[in-house]
Amino acid sequence: MPTTGPTPILPRILPSLALILSAACTDSGPAVAPATGVLVTDSADIELVEVGAEVLDTLPEWTFSPEPMLTIGRTTGEDPYLFASIQDAFRLGSGEFVVVEGFDFEFRIFGSDGLHRRSFGGRGEGPGEFGEIVGLRKRTQGGIAVADNRLRRVTVFDDQGAVSAIRPTVCPADGWYFNGISLCYFGGFTGDGAVFWYGSRRAEGSRPRIDEGAVQRTPGGTRFLALASGDSTLVVDSVSARGHVRIVQSLDGTPALWSVPEIFEPEGLWAFGPRSVALGESSGFEIRLRDSSGELRRVLRVDREPEFVTSAQIDAIRVLTGTPASISPRELALQYLDEVQPGGQIPFFSELRFDDAGRLWVADYVPPRVLLVPDTTWWTVFDEDALPLARVATGRSDNILELGENHILLRETDEMDVQRVAMYRIERE
Repeated sequence: MPTTGPTPILPRILPSLALILSAACTDSGPAVAPATGVLVTDSADIELVEVGAEVLDTLPEWTFSPEPMLTIGRTTGEDPYLFASIQDAFRLGSGEFVVVEGFDFEFRIFGSDGLHRRSFGGRGEGPGEFGEIVGLRKRTQGGIAVADNRLRRVTVFDDQGAVSAIRPTVCPADGWYFNGISLCYFGGFTGDGAVFWYGSRRAEGSRPRIDEGAVQRTPGGTRFLALASGDSTLVVDSVSARGHVRIVQSLDGTPALWSVPEIFEPEGLWAFGPRSVALGESSGFEIRLRDSSGELRRVLRVDREPEFVTSAQIDAIRVLTGTPASISPRELALQYLDEVQPGGQIPFFSELRFDDAGRLWVADYVPPRVLLVPDTTWWTVFDEDALPLARVATGRSDNILELGENHILLRETDEMDVQRVAMYRIERE
């Protein structure tokens, strides 16, 4: 496997696994223009972009500067530079950096020189405080939006950290509830100010009775994405939710639940960019791109043959259980993997992200992190018009804090488990 990009100080796993799981790209015929491998058609203001699989094989590879351009965080020193748990980080248009300490929900602002400037936020229920941060977005018009599911509100700050607006959760009144509990949650922001919420629906009787020691499966259901508009919401799209597997075991006489998303099961994913929303079902390489008003503007399709699960792939994951590559108890992970059968289709992707320039990054499929923590993630990058640009290899995707137009911010951990933010330059051909 190519070893491009920054390498955070993290446990390494067998590099062959990503190659074992990677899907083969094959030419599937005349659906695309043979000269470029890309066909763009337009109908009723909806653009269809069809990309041949052979195009992805010839894309240039973007890399990263070998050393970080800047780091924020120290092993010892003053409190603003010490982080217990970095939840998020991003760079403002002013060049300043925002780093969110997840332990106490404190927002710390650093200059372009990496020096601390000011802090705001904290745990609580007052203005500018948080009960649970579930979403952050720097706004294209300036400022920061923060979503809080526990307090059911969105707080907007200016670049200095002063509260400029507080907006309550806006959920549909059409039954997004279960036993009196709201199933409406924050979905995401676009950079130009649109706020999206989502609700979940499951089939009646889909949650089985949990028996100790047995592998129990729960179907995933559907998630509906809604756009907040004034005091109401408009449902704009829906995607499937992946099912979960649960095993209850007894620890010193106390029942403990182990849960993991079904491996190799496709699901619906979404991501929010500066001006658009991407939604896709990983059972096929098709992604819908909507604008901030919820209107469908573009559909991206990659004409790629599916790959199917083999016994060798399952065995490769089984070997890694009980090592730093897996955060699951070995005996429970093996019990579940013993029930996974070969032959099913491997999903086409496992994550969607936008960068600051509005480019869409689509990650090759990797197993759920509970079962496996891969040290390398491969991405295909598409521009704002959904045309393919490049392939990129990064470290663990959960350590990517921000994809900038020309930089990437990573959460890195040293040998003493001290965290820092590191900025690397994206080097494009």
